[in-house]
Amino acid sequence: MRHCFSRPATGPAILRTARTLLLGGALLGSLAACGSKAKTTDPDPTTPDTGANEPAIFAQTGFSTQNGGTTGGASGSTVTVRTLADLQQYASSATPYVIKIEGTITGGTQGASVSVNSNKTLLGVGSTAFLEGVGLTISNKRNVIVRNLKFTMSTVTRTAINDEGRPQVVANDGDCVTIEGSQNLWIDHCEFYNLDPVTQTNQDLYDGLVDAKGSSQYITVSWSYFHDHHKCHLIGSSDSDNADRKMTFHHNYYSNIKERLPSYRGGTAHVFNNYFKHVTGSGVNSRVGACLLVENNVFEDVRDPVTSKNSALGYWSASGNQYLSCTGSQPTNAACTLAVPYATTGVLTPAAEVKDAVTTKAGVGKL
Repeated sequence: MRHCFSRPATGPAILRTARTLLLGGALLGSLAACGSKAKTTDPDPTTPDTGANEPAIFAQTGFSTQNGGTTGGASGSTVTVRTLADLQQYASSATPYVIKIEGTITGGTQGASVSVNSNKTLLGVGSTAFLEGVGLTISNKRNVIVRNLKFTMSTVTRTAINDEGRPQVVANDGDCVTIEGSQNLWIDHCEFYNLDPVTQTNQDLYDGLVDAKGSSQYITVSWSYFHDHHKCHLIGSSDSDNADRKMTFHHNYYSNIKERLPSYRGGTAHVFNNYFKHVTGSGVNSRVGACLLVENNVFEDVRDPVTSKNSALGYWSASGNQYLSCTGSQPTNAACTLAVPYATTGVLTPAAEVKDAVTTKAGVGKL
């Protein structure tokens, strides 16, 4: 299919085929189509949708590399979308796709939810791809990659009263990304935010930034920027939801968030090389028998950096962490043992290197 380039009004538009763009060492498909129409290109077997050919620090690692690995839509065609309708169409399709998202796609004040099917890559173009009031739902699916996208639900005004008697955004249950019973997911180099919890005091209004429930497992959340929110990651929706989840959180930047970084019920998780700044409730919260390996993170101005609270006890192995101007639980001991099944050589670094690396390289536009 031909692709379009616009020129000034001094002459006719010129149609020609665009060669693929090189971004951060990774071929990311074709240029955007004219107007709002989505376009499709043939699959390119060299396109590293898994990030495998990027710098080693950005390569996919963690639990998402297990259980057969996570390749997203690498086996399918590449499409570029600019509208909510096109995003919903391709994301929900049973066909594998690499879906490149250009510019801002908005759900308006009502908000919107996009159901993501198996074998998909959602990939923001450049540094301006933005899902504004548009949440993702990944329910009973597998093999999904979400990269280089900015998310917020703070522009949505449609709410309903929840079970706690508080207003909550209706679209996508207020979550930016909600995961239910899904396997092999990689969320990388994204940005998630809502409003400063000091000024927006309703803790339930926007619910979670990235939440996972049920039998969700083999998930990595990496190199992302989470900020200005109450409740970041709820892993397990209740004390009875204690499935054997397996998740990795690494090289994320958490700033001005109240709690749930993550709040983790049951199963196992690896939390390493993250930077936590100004957390007013609690940081890593291991619950209901969970075992979390918490290593080489930096906690700065954090209340209860690593703890177990709000339900039955969970456990951790904490080592190599820096606690700077923190209060409350700051463990350096092991209450459980977790040996992760993947290599961390060249990825796991000393805590002294974390703050600079994460603040400069996490978030959108860094690939």
